[in-house]
Amino acid sequence: MKKLLVLAVLLALGGYIALPWYTVERIERTAAEDDVERLAGYIDFPTLRDNLKAGLQEDLRRSMGDEVPPELSDFLSAGTNLLIGPILRQLVTPEGIAELLRGGESLLAFERELYRRSEPPAPGDEGSEQVTDGWRLLGWRFAGLNRVHADYGPEGDPQLQLSLERQGARWRVVDLQFLPETEQQERD
Repeated sequence: MKKLLVLAVLLALGGYIALPWYTVERIERTAAEDDVERLAGYIDFPTLRDNLKAGLQEDLRRSMGDEVPPELSDFLSAGTNLLIGPILRQLVTPEGIAELLRGGESLLAFERELYRRSEPPAPGDEGSEQVTDGWRLLGWRFAGLNRVHADYGPEGDPQLQLSLERQGARWRVVDLQFLPETEQQERD
């Protein structure tokens, strides 16, 4: 009886560890295959958008520092919500997340379009027309009993961190963050 109990606990623990690993692997595979319908099942879009909005608001407050009087803080939040909400609804979609997780050439093309250069880069410019391999899962780890972080980017250079949260028996993406360069260099 004691052996069965130990075996049951080990199986439950193995399943608890294997399920987020499986989910992270499936997210990477469905993004690579451009299976956006299946990818949407792994993402909690309302929570993800709310977390992104809160992160953007916090970044804005931090960047403004003491320049904004405390009386206008609520006004700033309302204005931010008014602008950021529709943008996040347009960008945080299954297609947008799949594109983000693939990274690589599509992300570089978007960046080139965003920061259009009036003239072609000079030969020898570092990173000018450098084509990176597509992003892939670089690793994952538990950040708590019900939270897992998965790092994505080109080989050896994590640039994006997905946060997954256990929701019942499933693990779903609830937040994402671009990793700062200092954090990337410290990990190397």
